[in-house]
Amino acid sequence: MERFNPELTLTSSEVAGLLGVHASSVKRWSNGGEIPSEKTAGGHRRVHLEDALVFARARGIQTVLSPFHPYEPHVWTALQEVRQEGSFKRLHNLAMGWVTRGQLRRLTALYDVLARDPSVPLCRFCDEGVRGLMVKVGQAWAEGRLRVAEEHMVSQAMTEVLLKLRSEERGARGRDGWSDGAPVAVVGSMEGNQHHLGSLCVRLLLERMGWEVYYLGPDVPVEEFAVVQRGRDAALVCVSLPPVAQAGDVSRAVRVLSEFYDAARPYALALGGGVPQDLEPALLEGPFADVRCLGSCGSLRDALESGFASPLSGAF
Repeated sequence: MERFNPELTLTSSEVAGLLGVHASSVKRWSNGGEIPSEKTAGGHRRVHLEDALVFARARGIQTVLSPFHPYEPHVWTALQEVRQEGSFKRLHNLAMGWVTRGQLRRLTALYDVLARDPSVPLCRFCDEGVRGLMVKVGQAWAEGRLRVAEEHMVSQAMTEVLLKLRSEERGARGRDGWSDGAPVAVVGSMEGNQHHLGSLCVRLLLERMGWEVYYLGPDVPVEEFAVVQRGRDAALVCVSLPPVAQAGDVSRAVRVLSEFYDAARPYALALGGGVPQDLEPALLEGPFADVRCLGSCGSLRDALESGFASPLSGAF
């Protein structure tokens, strides 16, 4: 990688956002020569990223790029492509470069920044940012370019990012993180599924939407979802299937939950994870108030906003 791209320039507002100051401060510093700048043919100010970072270091200003030296221009460009074009390709390539070099701290820092970027909604972060990276990691493992331990370390890094984000959000909401009368959901990954990043993303989404979530974690026997649902009067149960689920996995989950279903405590069932694309609709038949296969945070959010589970909870 090149240390700096001398052609990479920022607008005054971008420099202000990077430094955490008002654009007028950037203008003042530029006019005073403290931050070198240029003018375009149209009279717009441009600042080289390297000059902005040199100024920040001289002033002791920590920026989102501070943890990434000497890869600041690569991180900036990747983040800008996510923000402006909705493309995670460069960010994933950058992340995979760090994974193969064993630079997991940089990876964690990158996703910490991405998770808190106000221009990147949670569902995009989870569905495209996290899942997209894990797909590339899985491919690298299948091709022999990563060891099992390395794949596990990436999964753990993403888990830490999600748990840190959740902890911060709960702290911002208050002591309990939810209000009295909030609708209740049970979320987790069924037995045979050691992966629970998708379940963690669902947990975050539901809590942002005002749900009280009982999180069961990975590799949970299906009947335990039913037991917790009955004990908590949950209006929604979200079960993450194994990454490469078969029709039999879906059939078993629906059958077991149907056997434990209590009509006096109705709930909607959402199946996620590796749901087969050609699933027979008959496999989803059961006593539930509603049942759907929802393969992403975005599809779950859309379903909830359109009324899925809402008649039970009155939350939306």
